[in-house]
Amino acid sequence: MTPSRRVHTELSLSKPGRLLWHLLAVIFLGTLAACASGGARSPSTPAKVIMPSREVITGILESGRQAYAQGRYERAINLFRRVQEGYPRAPEQPEATLLLAKALEANGDTALALTEYRRLTGDYPQSSQAQVARTKIPDLERRLPPLRPSVSSQIIGTFARLDAIETLDDQNLSRIRQSGANTLVVRVARNRTSPPSLAEGGSAKGASPPGERSEAGVYFKTDWAPVVQDRLAALVKRAHGQSLQVWAAVSVRGMDWIDPALGWSDWRYNASTAELVCAETLDLMHPAVPEYLVGFFSDLAASGVDGVLLLANPASGPGDGFSSHARRSFERDVGQPIDPGRLQLAQARDRSLDFAPEFWRWIGWKQREQLKVVEGVMRAVRRTHPGLKVALEVHPEAVTSPRAALAWYAEDLLDLRRYRIDYIALPFSASLETRMTQLADSVRAGQLLLVADPAETNQVRSVSLKAGSGVIYRENSQPSGLTNRGR
Repeated sequence: MTPSRRVHTELSLSKPGRLLWHLLAVIFLGTLAACASGGARSPSTPAKVIMPSREVITGILESGRQAYAQGRYERAINLFRRVQEGYPRAPEQPEATLLLAKALEANGDTALALTEYRRLTGDYPQSSQAQVARTKIPDLERRLPPLRPSVSSQIIGTFARLDAIETLDDQNLSRIRQSGANTLVVRVARNRTSPPSLAEGGSAKGASPPGERSEAGVYFKTDWAPVVQDRLAALVKRAHGQSLQVWAAVSVRGMDWIDPALGWSDWRYNASTAELVCAETLDLMHPAVPEYLVGFFSDLAASGVDGVLLLANPASGPGDGFSSHARRSFERDVGQPIDPGRLQLAQARDRSLDFAPEFWRWIGWKQREQLKVVEGVMRAVRRTHPGLKVALEVHPEAVTSPRAALAWYAEDLLDLRRYRIDYIALPFSASLETRMTQLADSVRAGQLLLVADPAETNQVRSVSLKAGSGVIYRENSQPSGLTNRGR
């Protein structure tokens, strides 16, 4: 399997483009001079932000228009989004949002374009751009592919551990259905050392437990990974016969069956030795990885599963993501190189958030770019499997401490509203009860999957969830005990 490589052709900058880069260079060099003369900045001292001139914003928008006219839609999207996200109070916000929506639409991202058109009508209802958006929204809504209806408006599921897929039979499936559940979530991939996911009661830190290394592979028919046993399609057929949905749980970054010789591994910064070391996790920024993931998940969807749960472990920590591809992309998008040694990554050892100011620009960029890859892969898969649901698992800190979740796991719950993710899977605890209603309103899709222990059933029932949301109960016993806890 030879990975395809993308050839990037950069065109010469126009006069507004040269003006833009000149201004950015002046700002950047001025910042370096200030740091050199003022000494080391205390981590607790916020960096001063220089408000951009109107010429900078005008230059970014003009560069975006040129990229759009040349058919370079990805670049245009990045430029328009830079204005939208970087300058929230600029009067050019409605114009930048409309241009972003048009670029997304031209790039085939209908769902994302629809989100931006709706943003215009909600945030800038009196603008001329909102009038354009109102004429576009009905057409885009008709163009969205229909999704298969779920068994029930509310998902009530149970999580079967990895070994369950080898032993689940019709009797067990019948017991699950009789318990009131309508969804079975089963892990379909096995790593050499597979840490339990959050849905299985794993650690939020994502540390691998000690144990013997096992054969890595998957439980469905595919040419993109070693096949341990081809059992998933038969399980899906039996489950559908008993009115049960089947969701496949798999980690995007934890695919250690991929040959290291391909060079697709991520790179991690070791703060103790000040060195970059090769990691066992997958580098989502590698140009060949999205193509691989599209093939992998297309074969998974062909098994007939109703949904995919993208597991949060292993997380992308503060020291992860420093591959050469990621660093070059960051420099291209932001206009300056990234130096891991200057980000104060040693703070991650004591779970401190006292990172260097540059760290937050880097981690925000990394979070968005990794999520773009995942969303793009699933969008491609759903072109041939339009009914496939997608759920993304996040850590509890995404609710309780958003800044910590961004630093430790590269997760930003509010940013997920931009992407076509059907469900957010969130580990439930009693401390989150009072926040659930507010959280449900803040998520664009309005659909949450609470991952809870069976002992927390009463607390879960007290949470008011919107239609379409649900709960997945963890399961720590053998398959024969899937329904022996009164669910």
